Amino acid sequence: MKLLTQFDTHLPRRVLFGRGRLDEVPAICIANGWRRPFVVTDYGVSQAGLVAPLIDALSKLEIFAGTFNAVPAEPELQVVDRLGELLRESRADCIIGVGGGSVMDASKVASILAVHGGNATDYCGIGKVPARGLPSILVPTTAGTGSEATFVAILTEPTQGIKVGVVSPHLLADVAVVDPTLTDNLPSGITAATGFDAIVHAMEALIAKVATPVARGLALQAASFLGPNLETVVLNGEDKQARDAMAIGSHLAGLAFANSSCCAVHALALPLGGRYPIPHGVITGCFFAEVMRYNLALDCCKEDAKLFADALGFESKNGFDFCDSLDALATRLGLFAQLQRVTVKASDLPQMAQAACSNQRLMGPNPVTLNENQSIEIYRKVLRIDECTA
Repeated sequence: MKLLTQFDTHLPRRVLFGRGRLDEVPAICIANGWRRPFVVTDYGVSQAGLVAPLIDALSKLEIFAGTFNAVPAEPELQVVDRLGELLRESRADCIIGVGGGSVMDASKVASILAVHGGNATDYCGIGKVPARGLPSILVPTTAGTGSEATFVAILTEPTQGIKVGVVSPHLLADVAVVDPTLTDNLPSGITAATGFDAIVHAMEALIAKVATPVARGLALQAASFLGPNLETVVLNGEDKQARDAMAIGSHLAGLAFANSSCCAVHALALPLGGRYPIPHGVITGCFFAEVMRYNLALDCCKEDAKLFADALGFESKNGFDFCDSLDALATRLGLFAQLQRVTVKASDLPQMAQAACSNQRLMGPNPVTLNENQSIEIYRKVLRIDECTA
């Protein structure tokens, strides 16, 4: 491992972890002088009743500016533009995003639009956000994305079928509230996909060329929570101890890749997820082992793979048996079954491979440089392909 001699650390300004901590949000708003908080969520979270107590508490204190509960699973640029308009129209002075990664990503970018204007497209890329937006409180309802801990937001450009990123430290939350209570009734399929995605976040943060000592420590600590508890909580969603462990593991994994990077797994995942309705965690969970085999084949990451396997609680004599264990876990959790429900056109593979390889924010930090032919080969190995469209 090459020791970095210079690095920055990026963290949310404040983190609250524990059951019932969502109840503290109104008091946090008052303490910070935020009198017009605007709550953002999605339909599923709203229907589950997770945000109603928060909205009621804010309303009783007469510090509620409004709510938006229509963030889709893959937030489109136009939806975020509309959310930015609503924030301005309501004169909001704080945004509270309660939901999965889509809700939190949309909230991050909308907070910028509310202050600096323009459209979401204007800020796509690295370092295009001029300064902080509205103060933000981000509250995850899944244990997986870690978005409450990062300064990246992934949005969808529907006309081109691609996902784009807004990347800036100005997106970091003022307050992250990680309340495992909000994950207690999460369906097993979502629990599995988001939880495996958190494992991928941690591993890629560990092996990335830009990994800092802080990120590496966070990644291994995340793995120690995630590995022993993911399958447990998928099989028994009422296991609150396992839910708590997954929540802190996911958050630590988010902190890890915020101070390092995700790598080739995510580079391959974004163009696929932009074209096909496959949950992001299903893609990353199914691609993880195959990408790691490419990394290990060139004698990269063997020491880190062993460290990570140990942290997860997996037995591993070499990196390749670790990859087999990852595939076995993804199979037991039903991720490959979900992936195989979608057939991918062979004619889409070259474009997806080109998009993956051109995404140097993600492909560049990977320990091994994958070319387009190798990327196509990985897609073919993992996906169900319709060859008739070649």
